[in-house]
Amino acid sequence: MPNSSEATFGKSSRARGSSSDRNLRLMLHPASEISISSSYWVLACFVYSWGIYYAPSAVSRPRVAPRLILPFLPEDRDHRFNFIIGNIQGAVFMFGVSFMDPTTVLPLFVKQFTQSDFFVGLASSLHRAGWHLPQLFIAGYVERRPKRLPVYLWANTGRMVTLGSFLPILYFYGASHPATVLALFITMYGCSHLFGGVAGLPFSDLVGKTIPRTHWGTFYAVRFFTGYGVMSVIAGLVIRYILASPESYPFPSNFVVIFACGVLLMTVGYLVFGLLRERPGPVSETRRSAWMMMGEVPRILRSDANYRRTFFTQMLAATSGLALPFYIVVARERFEVDVSTAGIFLMTQTIGAALSNILWGWVSARFGNRRIIQGTLAVQVVTPLYALVLTVLAPDWLRGASDNEVLVAFLPVFFAVGSTVTGSFVGFKSYLLDIAPEDRRPTYIGITSTMLGVVSLFPAAGGVLVGLITHDGVFVLTAVALVCGLWMSSRLVRRGE
Repeated sequence: MPNSSEATFGKSSRARGSSSDRNLRLMLHPASEISISSSYWVLACFVYSWGIYYAPSAVSRPRVAPRLILPFLPEDRDHRFNFIIGNIQGAVFMFGVSFMDPTTVLPLFVKQFTQSDFFVGLASSLHRAGWHLPQLFIAGYVERRPKRLPVYLWANTGRMVTLGSFLPILYFYGASHPATVLALFITMYGCSHLFGGVAGLPFSDLVGKTIPRTHWGTFYAVRFFTGYGVMSVIAGLVIRYILASPESYPFPSNFVVIFACGVLLMTVGYLVFGLLRERPGPVSETRRSAWMMMGEVPRILRSDANYRRTFFTQMLAATSGLALPFYIVVARERFEVDVSTAGIFLMTQTIGAALSNILWGWVSARFGNRRIIQGTLAVQVVTPLYALVLTVLAPDWLRGASDNEVLVAFLPVFFAVGSTVTGSFVGFKSYLLDIAPEDRRPTYIGITSTMLGVVSLFPAAGGVLVGLITHDGVFVLTAVALVCGLWMSSRLVRRGE
């Protein structure tokens, strides 16, 4: 699963003039532009994409019409189309991903089979590590392909087939053979995210190729607002309804329905992305094996000081994963909130992502992308500390409180988690796209993603640490590591400095 496009978006305004002003006004006035309903967004994109691009050539197509509908679109025709397709894909695909959310849904699912916190953390780790680990090993192959879209499509096909194959296993054997089903889930879920990791590198490079640099920040902001924001709130409502209806959806049928929704929507999403208009791009003439790419890591880290600082800052930011899967476990096991609150926590998490997205966009345009990274790390530090307040300073009060009071007490945790997910992704992703040399961009993305894959095993490590130092100790350790990351982020420099 994870960069300075937004820094470029904000800082190159001198050269772009009115285009940048329009984008800045977009960030400052979300109610009038970004804060549109998901139905309007999809309808506008559909009408525009098919009506403008596929109308008969004899029909006059005024160039200003698309920008009257969505004024933050790029000027170039193909760039507009790709911007829209990418955001439709993001809305639908992330809608599906929300049904298998590693922070709220998967911990509750795994707890149906085992009480081990290690397996809870392992499932969350696979979500992140599987996405990151393969990317460096395929970077050389991707660099030699003039078109990266076919790689993205076949990898996601493997991902969907693997996830879909688990559904009948869960339905027929989930109740009768729990240990076997859990083992198969861990294996198949991990494999599906390895496929996702293979797809992730060409996806990132496709954004760099097909979306203008000046629109990277807006692209990711709108994508996350619609997909991880609006659509995920709807997913939370559906999940809450299913889990709150054990008579209609007993286990394992409840999770079969939830996961089936996810697989179906993700399949539609990646197929939509197949419509992207990709032009052949420059290819690397040097044939690099996976091991050669690994050998380049020390050299790049030594020679590129700013990338080195970015690299280690992102590693430290990833330590938030030590605690992520255990917030809902603490709420469920220590304070006995109902299982259906997973849907409410997911909605809160996605509302936090959507609202913070507007803030991050404004921060990027006004202060540069470094401030997004620093702001994200500051919120990440506060999150485990707030959880400690609930578990250490107020446990007696919460145990005597009503379910609604406990629920409200934990809502800020998940709101903060959502805000840092988007902040970390938009900040680091855009910053990396901007500082990486264009012909070596897949390598830089691959190095970052593969090393993030290693530290993405932190949730599994957190599960082991819970058995040694309790949940509270894990929260303390997480906060300390994130403070170090916040200090490291102060050493990042702007492009050209």
